[in-house]
Amino acid sequence: MRRGAAGGIAVRAVKTVQAAMAAKAANTANGEGGEGRHGAGGADGAGRLHDVVIVGCGPAGLAAGLAAMEHGLDYLLIEQEPTLGGAVFHYPRHKVAMTAPVELALVGTMRFTDVRKERLLEFWQDVVARTRLQIRFGECLLELARAGDGFVVTTSRGTHRARCVLLAMGRRGTPRKLEVPGEDGPQVVYRLVDPSQYDGQEVLVVGGGDSALEAAIALAERPGTTVTLSYRGDAFARVRARNRDTLAALEAAGRVAVWLASHVTAIEPGRVHLHRTAGAHVLANDAVIVCAGGQLPVGLLQRAGVAFDMHHGQ
Repeated sequence: MRRGAAGGIAVRAVKTVQAAMAAKAANTANGEGGEGRHGAGGADGAGRLHDVVIVGCGPAGLAAGLAAMEHGLDYLLIEQEPTLGGAVFHYPRHKVAMTAPVELALVGTMRFTDVRKERLLEFWQDVVARTRLQIRFGECLLELARAGDGFVVTTSRGTHRARCVLLAMGRRGTPRKLEVPGEDGPQVVYRLVDPSQYDGQEVLVVGGGDSALEAAIALAERPGTTVTLSYRGDAFARVRARNRDTLAALEAAGRVAVWLASHVTAIEPGRVHLHRTAGAHVLANDAVIVCAGGQLPVGLLQRAGVAFDMHHGQ
């Protein structure tokens, strides 16, 4: 998480809640509204009209849910993962999350700056317990469509109606896959959670962003682990300088092998095939960790009228 990101997304989330409040006030003035109850109880079907449906329970979704509670809105907060935290939930153990002080409705000022993943998740879980914020875990957004002045939200657990919808899904989306033979094997994962589980193993990390570099760095610090980092680009152009410098030092010390301008062509039990400029190579391998970013549900969002600005082809 970028420093100050939590503060910025919390402010944007609250603005969306304020828009829901304005819509509710306008509808009430026109003799509509008032139906439904607050919170995210059981399945409500398509009859009940929520003031706001919030998709995602990372920092933005959490802040929006609290703001909705504070203002007495009928809200529905859904999260596709089994627990809260968004991208932070998938950080490696003990990873430091960089944030900044932010004001949370019903809670006050969150004064963290650099804080470990576990402490941040513990804080959020305590907030949920104290405020009784209602969250529907394991519910995934499938479709979003305009319906008059509001929206119809279709999820893996039913259909909901809302005056406003806040998409607080972040940028992770669905993990981007390599689309190579053998990728469905049990040795392939798409995030590093606990580096210690790879002690003494031959590990290939694929990707060229901060998450890939941080995974390779964390693994290189484990005893007996052999780490190779494969990236199809010629340089790590858009990563934090600290990660780039740390990786360079580990490479110089022989702790990490960095293969630029390379890509995986096939994965088999005990080995992985790669292609480099010089030709094909085979590496002994116990585990492949793909850190190639995520794919947002662009088609779904475009059908709902969400516009995208493309930068550098992304």
